[in-house]
Amino acid sequence: MNHLYSPCDQTIYVVPSILPSRLNCLQRDTPCFDSPSYSSFAVDSGGSRPIRGSDNSIYEPDDASLPVASYYVTDSTRWGVSNIGRFMDPSNGSYIIYTSRQFTNTLDSELFQTARMSPSSLRYFGIGLKNGMYSVVLQFAEIFFPDDETWKSVGKRIFNIYIQGDLKETDFDIKKQTNGKSYTVIQRQYTVEVMNNFIDIHLFWAGKGTCCIPEQGFYGPSISALSVSSYGSNGEGDSGSQRNSTISRTGLVVGVVVCVAVLGFLAFAGAFVWRQKRRRLEVEMEGNTNS
Repeated sequence: MNHLYSPCDQTIYVVPSILPSRLNCLQRDTPCFDSPSYSSFAVDSGGSRPIRGSDNSIYEPDDASLPVASYYVTDSTRWGVSNIGRFMDPSNGSYIIYTSRQFTNTLDSELFQTARMSPSSLRYFGIGLKNGMYSVVLQFAEIFFPDDETWKSVGKRIFNIYIQGDLKETDFDIKKQTNGKSYTVIQRQYTVEVMNNFIDIHLFWAGKGTCCIPEQGFYGPSISALSVSSYGSNGEGDSGSQRNSTISRTGLVVGVVVCVAVLGFLAFAGAFVWRQKRRRLEVEMEGNTNS
């Protein structure tokens, strides 16, 4: 058994030592934390093959199936992604959306032909990063809600963006940022500090937007690509930083897993209540129609 610290609620949990092998380094001193190896990574969300971007970054594929309350960590233990929540009666259970459209305001059109979405919480984290200042670039394009004059275009996707636990964007609306245009790329760039050899990028649906237009199950946060790169550091923190990182390194992703399980249960309960209310409403409407 391990006593692990959860960054979600600052609680110590006792959990069995049954983590997948690729997460073992998050429980010991190699190489994710005390011997950091990386100063950058890039992800093509929903993509199925590596792509070299116009910024010369290699965007790694991210097409793993992430059902309710699940996570994925790369074989290199360089980055991971987690998904929390269950779509209400979704027609798409893969949590990845696709388009064959070309994008005119970017040199990297292929990066934006896929996107990963989540009904509640979508989280990317970088592992084994050298400490220092980093540039975080998040890239978005709305590829599901059209921008024509049909009723389907009124769908809205609104979510919040957190990095290292700090709120960066409130009620972020991709189409609003592109003046109502779909299939148009928008970027957000932030400067953040990595102190404990990891970075946490969190896209969170706060209950706003539309759930059922034009189809059920396509609301919530969505992202097409992201990249993280160091402004330059030697990867060495002072002794105080190393001491402060001890608790974090023993439970970073394990804490995320605990949060995934708890929030996944809450999302399932919320979906059940929502469906019961909807069924009652349908019965009432049928009764009014028959009368």
